[in-house]
Amino acid sequence: MNFYVILAILIMILAILVFTYFACATKLKKYQEKMDKAEEIIDENLNKKLDLVITLNSTIKNVTGKKDYLKDYISIRDLIITNIEIDMKLNDAIKLINELANDYSDLNNDKEFMKTLKAINELDEVLVAAKNLFNQNAIKSNQLIKTLPYNIVAKIAKYRIRSFYIINKTDDGVNF
Repeated sequence: MNFYVILAILIMILAILVFTYFACATKLKKYQEKMDKAEEIIDENLNKKLDLVITLNSTIKNVTGKKDYLKDYISIRDLIITNIEIDMKLNDAIKLINELANDYSDLNNDKEFMKTLKAINELDEVLVAAKNLFNQNAIKSNQLIKTLPYNIVAKIAKYRIRSFYIINKTDDGVNF
């Protein structure tokens, strides 16, 4: 074959590979950006939720006789853990707060306590929406990363399979 024909074929193959790489990378990046935005919202609202749990802890200590029921949950700010783990711990804290509210009727009569629970409920609504957005994009991204040629592009561009947020009963609202 002619040298120029072989060169033209190699250039076309290279162009197809480059085009495929950038098309795949662009699609993966789109999902990554959506997950990053959702995670920013989640991070911000988890911090707000933790602040509200700390506020509730003071009220609970006053009503229950100074026992620090939530100290293990309040200390999560000092831990190096993922948002998913923080979310699970805060949901456990809310379950404990609901149990305490059932055990101590004075808590239900405290206006600040009820106002803070309502604020947590509102944050949970935002968190559910952000988690759903994150999970939907993580599912699509994870599916792509497992298929050709996306898996090759993901490996080169260092995209990885992402874990999902658990959306459970306490995310539907505080039970007070």
